[in-house]
Amino acid sequence: MKQHKRGAPNKYEQIVKPRFNEILEWLKLGATEKEIAKNLGVHKSTFIEYKKKYIDLANLIKKGRENPVVQIKAAMLKRALGFEYEEKKVITQKIVIDGVNGDKVPGKLIRTEITTKFALPDTAAGLILLQHWDKNEDGSNKWSRDPSSKEIKEKELELKKQALENESW
Repeated sequence: MKQHKRGAPNKYEQIVKPRFNEILEWLKLGATEKEIAKNLGVHKSTFIEYKKKYIDLANLIKKGRENPVVQIKAAMLKRALGFEYEEKKVITQKIVIDGVNGDKVPGKLIRTEITTKFALPDTAAGLILLQHWDKNEDGSNKWSRDPSSKEIKEKELELKKQALENESW
């Protein structure tokens, strides 16, 4: 009669957990969960089940996604406000040099031009930032693409509140 090992490692312990460092790197590079599952050789649904079952994997995924989100927010803010940057241009020019014996020797003159430029503020990036990250205390957006629609929604909400108050009679 065959005896089963007690406490034998499961597939998660054998396949996923030993590769946490790789998973973290994949996440930092923007890999999707489907891509990570494929890299690990497990089905996406299995990976999702592991994520639900094992808090250490869920926390790893959360941690791995934090840095790219912070970088994206910073880049969008930079675009929204405008920024200075340097543009470098390497210029190669063919020249002729007088040699020691009076002969002409071909040569190259290489110089680098550095120009400081300014990228104008991008209103679309600013609007996206405001819509997604500038919230009221209740979590609702402070900003809307269409200010008139916001006013209409506020009036609609006020009318609904009045209707509810009248119904409670």
